[in-house]
Amino acid sequence: MRVDKSSAMVVPMPEGADEEATRLEDQARLDGVRLAARTLEHHLTNHLTLTVGYAELIAEDPELPERLREMARQVLESAQAAVESVRRMRQVDTVILIDQGIPGGPLIELGPRREW
Repeated sequence: MRVDKSSAMVVPMPEGADEEATRLEDQARLDGVRLAARTLEHHLTNHLTLTVGYAELIAEDPELPERLREMARQVLESAQAAVESVRRMRQVDTVILIDQGIPGGPLIELGPRREW
């Protein structure tokens, strides 16, 4: 169907419509981030369960050299930090993108690095 634009009527948008559209887009983006975070947390936790379990066993085994037990503690700490980083994504209340100049584009700000 063809529309004759010369006779088309311009309908003004209600006041605040742009703000409402922006708010809805932001909410949809936030919902998408939280869905991705829940999914990733579930899968990551499942994959890291074995790593965490073995790292705990190795770190606590008195028959192993201290150097090996210390490395196991570092593995354990790193695995737990990875899961915690994804959990933090579930708590994001505003999507703030940061460009760190890495391939693939910007990242979502999760707060100061020392917190994750």
